[in-house]
Amino acid sequence: MQKTKVFFFIFSLLFTFVPFLHEGFTADSARWHLPEGASARLSKGSPADVQFSPDGTHIAVASSIGIWLYDAQTNQEIDLLTDRMRGTRSCAYSPDGTVLAGGGTDGTLLLWDVRTRQLRATRKGHERPIVTLAFSPDGSILASGADYEDIVQLWDTTTAQHHATFTGHTGGLRAVKFSPDSRTLASGSRDGTVRLWDVNTGEHDIIFRRARVWALAFSPDGATLVSGDSTNTIRLWNMDTHQHREDLTGHTHLVSALAYSPDGTRLASGGGNGTIRLWDTDTGEQRGTLAAHRWDVYSLAFSPDGRTLASVGDDNTVRLWNIDPQGIPTAIDSEPKATLHVHPKFVSALAYSPDGNTLVSGGEEGVLRLWNTETIRAQDPLFIGDKGWIRAAAFLSDGVASVNGASSDGTVHFWRATGERQVLLTLPNFFGTATFSPNGRTLASVHERDTIFLWDLATGERRATLEGHIHWIFELAFSPDGKTLASGGGDSAVLLWDVDSEQHRATLGKQDSTRGRRDDVFGLAFSPDSKTLASSGTYGPIQLWDADTSERLSTLRGHTGEVGALAFSPDGGTLASGSWDGTILLWDATTFRTDEPQASPTATLKGHTEDITQLTFSPDSETLASGSWDGTILLWELTSEPSQVPWDANGDGAVNALDLTFIAEHFEENKREPADVNADGVVNILDMTFVASRFGQDSPDLNGDGIVNILDLTLVANRIGQ
Repeated sequence: MQKTKVFFFIFSLLFTFVPFLHEGFTADSARWHLPEGASARLSKGSPADVQFSPDGTHIAVASSIGIWLYDAQTNQEIDLLTDRMRGTRSCAYSPDGTVLAGGGTDGTLLLWDVRTRQLRATRKGHERPIVTLAFSPDGSILASGADYEDIVQLWDTTTAQHHATFTGHTGGLRAVKFSPDSRTLASGSRDGTVRLWDVNTGEHDIIFRRARVWALAFSPDGATLVSGDSTNTIRLWNMDTHQHREDLTGHTHLVSALAYSPDGTRLASGGGNGTIRLWDTDTGEQRGTLAAHRWDVYSLAFSPDGRTLASVGDDNTVRLWNIDPQGIPTAIDSEPKATLHVHPKFVSALAYSPDGNTLVSGGEEGVLRLWNTETIRAQDPLFIGDKGWIRAAAFLSDGVASVNGASSDGTVHFWRATGERQVLLTLPNFFGTATFSPNGRTLASVHERDTIFLWDLATGERRATLEGHIHWIFELAFSPDGKTLASGGGDSAVLLWDVDSEQHRATLGKQDSTRGRRDDVFGLAFSPDSKTLASSGTYGPIQLWDADTSERLSTLRGHTGEVGALAFSPDGGTLASGSWDGTILLWDATTFRTDEPQASPTATLKGHTEDITQLTFSPDSETLASGSWDGTILLWELTSEPSQVPWDANGDGAVNALDLTFIAEHFEENKREPADVNADGVVNILDMTFVASRFGQDSPDLNGDGIVNILDLTLVANRIGQ
């Protein structure tokens, strides 16, 4: 009886508060739709395309892990649409807003039901990434085009079945657009042509044959087609005559994105240098310029009311810009009104702090981030580099150090716990590979492709030059005792160096300088006792070596592609290996020095959509962090005991009314409690809502009626205890 009263009280509270809570508060996006075995996802992946829903309420962002949905009013995340298998390079809403299409990185077309957010259909129509999608305005046809493929595929939107294939291009498709009357499809390609297709007959007319075409857009009235190409020019075409009408000039780099405002009075164009230009379509005059992104503008989209312009850039950001009714940015070269998506393009550096509470990551965009591993929150970036990728990062005794590298020079930066930043040294002719010694006193870096320098970080002086490789060096690794440095690269061999004497000690394998089939070394890792070295490379097998005798111990076989990342757990029990197919394998490292044949992997972790670039274990060996070319970091729980369900607040293995009671009993406790399931630092009604919204389903809309309301909570109550 008492339990019933408690539940009725909690149920009443939820009924009172849920209608007033924004969708973005119902869950932590770092834990949405995770792959099996993962406990959190840091970062949202690399964005490639952006579209407003037809009613203007939502913004869809195609990314390397799926399509993110944002509330257009609050700019908060609403959901992640993903099949957990592939990323997306493009997206498009159907005219009635009921279907959202995604172009997969593997050439698969994905169709989601917008109301239920469920994947409705997948169709394999291409072999390369689908970079352009367009629904016909009458909603009957969806067109798709893939980069480095020369066909346009048409799909029936009612049946989701293949409708037709248009052939004629001789290079990769970059843009497809339907005319407002749905009768004509325009396509632009790397082959330097713009083609106009009759949708019914498949016949086409070539109206342009000069330069690679990157973007297309029809005016709302259908009278004009605009194209953007590699000659930095916007070209206007008369759709009645199919004749060139005029050019708009001003871009200093290729024109990579185009979008008309809904009323047709403004044209937005994006360039290869990150600028956005706004044009008056009546006069052809330029109305304003936005310094929007650091590099290429991938995508542009106006909101249905024409007052907001969304842009995606190669700097991995999605930005929203205020546009006044006259088509002029409200502030030229100003900051955007919002930035939805700021995340690395790929992860090139990853390391845990000694206490395991913080993870440092770096990427191609030159941003160093610190993540709280408990709250899964990122602190403000330590540094936005102007010299390229973060090539290495590590926690030293009193701060964080990183290596930035671009062009021919590298720079070593150090941040003290006080916030002070210091440049420790400059790396001349830096080749892009570096690693810090376990004691933080030495940096090893590659220069002139095949030479290793050892640096004293205290003095900034070069202490040694190590030469012996006959090809490029791709990987370096210090042994945990700091006595040995291993190096590997394009000559197929691993060289061992004595750090104290600064002398070459051994060569593992045979060096090969030929240009043919070589097993390049991309991964190196020492066991915690420094006695075993694992190496991996081009063809998949992992070699195990005795670091003292230089003898090959055994070979691990399981990957089908290149293995570019390796890491031993600190307790020595596990070796993790990451492949370029996005797969991570776990191996029982306790068997590596026995006479028993090597067994199969103990586990396979699948969740990344692109190459694994970084692997690192937490100090307690219970969590593996993996970084990828997809721009995300996944945290994998490796404890032998079943991990607690994030919404199982009291830890009894089931999500039920007892969890709601547990949360209610801990209201307003500011320390990190299990009941604080959304990790906002306080136990309150939001946590109760979070739990209720996750009973047995991925989405808060449990009954699939398109709205979260009392019916969903009734469904929850009926299923308690199941």
